[in-house]
Amino acid sequence: MLDNHLKTFGIIAVLVLCSLAPGVPAETDTDPVATHFERGQAYLTRGEYARAVLEFEQVLRFDNLPPDLHQQAEIYADAARGYASGTPLSAFGYAETGGGYYRENVTRSTRAAGNDPTRDAFWKIRAGGGLSYIAADDLSLDGTLDYRFRYYDDSGRRDDSDLRWNVTVNQSLPKGSQVIGVRGRASYRGHPGYRQDYGVFVNRAFDLNADHRIRIEVELRTREYPTDLRERSRDIGELWLSWTHAHLDGRASLTLTANAGREWATHDRPDGDNTFYGIEFDWGMDLSDHVGVFLFGLWQHDAYDDDRFILDEDEIPVGSFTRSDDIYELGGGLTYAFAPGWSLRPEILYLRDESNSLWGNYSSTEVWVMVRKAF
Repeated sequence: MLDNHLKTFGIIAVLVLCSLAPGVPAETDTDPVATHFERGQAYLTRGEYARAVLEFEQVLRFDNLPPDLHQQAEIYADAARGYASGTPLSAFGYAETGGGYYRENVTRSTRAAGNDPTRDAFWKIRAGGGLSYIAADDLSLDGTLDYRFRYYDDSGRRDDSDLRWNVTVNQSLPKGSQVIGVRGRASYRGHPGYRQDYGVFVNRAFDLNADHRIRIEVELRTREYPTDLRERSRDIGELWLSWTHAHLDGRASLTLTANAGREWATHDRPDGDNTFYGIEFDWGMDLSDHVGVFLFGLWQHDAYDDDRFILDEDEIPVGSFTRSDDIYELGGGLTYAFAPGWSLRPEILYLRDESNSLWGNYSSTEVWVMVRKAF
């Protein structure tokens, strides 16, 4: 159950979002869906893929799209063409497979453990898709499902399995959209089972013009760990404020996001509750109709509430401390559409967790290549 603090956070956040909703304009668009779809298709025809995506997403929005802007715009354009022909239901699907190499980097924690950092090859598969039903002149019901599996070459290492889903109701506005939805995730943690995440979220997007969007989003979610890891379970309230900018004549897109939130430990986590905040960026550019590049990164600071008292002489300094973490992520890659519906994507990802606790430090570098088939 969400505690009183989380409920209060949710009430305040929803009131804030509701206060941002505009009043009814004197002149309303009788069919904003058709208007946005027509503009989006016009941008797509001119090769202005970032602008096309911004326009289409005022009607519907899918998670788990490929990073290539051209491919994103084409997926939305299929829905637009269906709507124009009288078909309110649209869908997309994909399947990916590939392999790569995982390298754990040396940190304070690996040195304390006295073990060699992990090095391992892996194989990945990913599959999923989405549905959208335009129920009225300004409403759509959207949903996506995404499954990811990673098999490691080392038989002593657990494989990764992850299922993500969401369902949203999206209202299209003359200049933006507003959304309410639910989403969740089931992540395999080895024995004894899965970590479960689920929550409700609302967001409001303000499309200022063809090149600029501001979005505010609030989510209330819970994270439940299996029995042996139960103390890590928590409730979470989080707020995001983002700005998306289409540039280079609509061939590139940059999104900058600031986030902040609060975790409430539900099973006596040793470090207690946590206040966090951070920033992230997501950038992509189409070099041609077949080749695109993308970069992304984030930083987040976690500040826990409770003190720990350390007696182990191997931990320096001995005494009490309050845990504080900084999380970094940086990645990027390239997409190459080598045939209709087929694309190749090499990618690299660097992770770094820095903590004042001995065992809270982690770093890894991964590289992989995936082949994707779109349906």
